[in-house]
Amino acid sequence: MTTAQLTNTIKKKIKEIGFHKTGIAPIQKLPKSDYLKEWLQKGCHGKMHWMESYLEKRLDVTELYPEAQSIIVAAHNYYTPIKHSDDINRGKISRYAWGGDYHKIIKKKLKQLLREIMELDNTIEGRIFVDTGPIQDKLWAEAAGIGWQGKNTNIISREFGSWFFLGELVINKKLIYDEPAQDYCGACTACIDACPTQALKPYRLDAARCISYLTIEYRGESIPEQYKSKLNNWIFGCDICQDVCPWNKFSDKTGEDSYQPLEGNVSPLLRELLKLSKDDFNKRFKKSPVSRAKYENFIRNVRAVIKHSSEDFESPDE
Repeated sequence: MTTAQLTNTIKKKIKEIGFHKTGIAPIQKLPKSDYLKEWLQKGCHGKMHWMESYLEKRLDVTELYPEAQSIIVAAHNYYTPIKHSDDINRGKISRYAWGGDYHKIIKKKLKQLLREIMELDNTIEGRIFVDTGPIQDKLWAEAAGIGWQGKNTNIISREFGSWFFLGELVINKKLIYDEPAQDYCGACTACIDACPTQALKPYRLDAARCISYLTIEYRGESIPEQYKSKLNNWIFGCDICQDVCPWNKFSDKTGEDSYQPLEGNVSPLLRELLKLSKDDFNKRFKKSPVSRAKYENFIRNVRAVIKHSSEDFESPDE
């Protein structure tokens, strides 16, 4: 099988497996990769100290997998056309966490892809990454032509906006490569203007100010005082910079049943969430990315939102 035939076959199989877009890039030094060092030095990662680990591996995939020749990047649309509630009595959960855990869904698909291409050529080997290994997935998505990294730092596709997950398969074979994506943000600053905590500058995110970071990754006992009143009822993640992005008008409803909202995930009543025990939380969000926040931090978020959206709420913990 020629390189071109192998490439075309891989792309055909990716589509059959259910991914919505794919691109392939050669393993090389990425033009923007060193920005990560600057970002870490400025402390923009907040308390996500794990991002400081394996830095050389993050900057160079061959440190992870020495035989790497090509990276196949696959995008999986998760968009469900339901609006977040404006009811102050209800919490907001990021759209990506309404349904099942994307890590498991995408990893299963990529394992199938690797298995099928290994059957085509028994000399092929590979490594799978789904937002867990030390790899700069957004930069690779840009290099593979999936989309460009927008001013909100998300990958944006001209075909279907930014509501998609990324997965990568690194293999030990050279393939035919796609052109890197071009930037089409233009003069638009909608995401920057809409961010309540001013976490965004063009193509730069200060994660320590980001609502998604504060409600998911931040492990402090209390959310910093200057941000509590700006949560706008977000109790897990935040979709504001994607909701206002003009490119998302091209978003199509996902065909993946596993991404459909689980019961009570779209606009849960805040005071009902406050009554959850740890066991209740674990049972309710067992199959959801919401479990990443952990019970104590999730309830902390709920308390902070209730206090700043309801004058009659009193809590000794805030």
